[in-house]
Amino acid sequence: MTDSDRFSQQSFFQQIKEARLRAEALVSGLTSEQLIKRPHPGKWSIAECLLHLNATGTIVQSFMAEAIARGKRDNTVGTGPFDVGFKGRLFVWLAEPPPRIRLIAPRRVRPPARVDDPLKLLPDFLQVQDEWERLIRESEGLHLARLKIAPRFSAFRARFAAAMPWMLAHQRRHLWQAENVKRQILPSASHVSAQAG
Repeated sequence: MTDSDRFSQQSFFQQIKEARLRAEALVSGLTSEQLIKRPHPGKWSIAECLLHLNATGTIVQSFMAEAIARGKRDNTVGTGPFDVGFKGRLFVWLAEPPPRIRLIAPRRVRPPARVDDPLKLLPDFLQVQDEWERLIRESEGLHLARLKIAPRFSAFRARFAAAMPWMLAHQRRHLWQAENVKRQILPSASHVSAQAG
């Protein structure tokens, strides 16, 4: 599969669908206590993985929405496929599971010491997926390689064209992590069978 296929709108929608299915299977039948159970001290729980994805998604989506508004205002239009750039390809490579390099999450998207409502994390995650789909549709017709997201010195600074493949790879990474946690805390339980494409 070429980059233009992997980074196409159709592929993004399919990856979002797969993320929904994986997350639903991941939390199915689990209690609040199981969701917040850590496999080892210092390792994230399932709830913490989902909370991190929700927090990261919300921040990046706000940057993307700002970039879309700016692109429409400035008439930054173009037709794809768009190059994600070297930095974008690096971000995707780093995010894809299994992790090649252990990265420390930026402070603002690290899970808090206490997760107040773990059962709310799946509905929140599904809402984040709705917003990814909305942003994909809203960005249609814009020149996604010329638009940038996030402030200049932000850790999230990248071409708009890189944002979706990067964030979808990031979702796969932490769903994979959470699925491993589930196997560790419930070794006899069946785990998610839907795999990312």
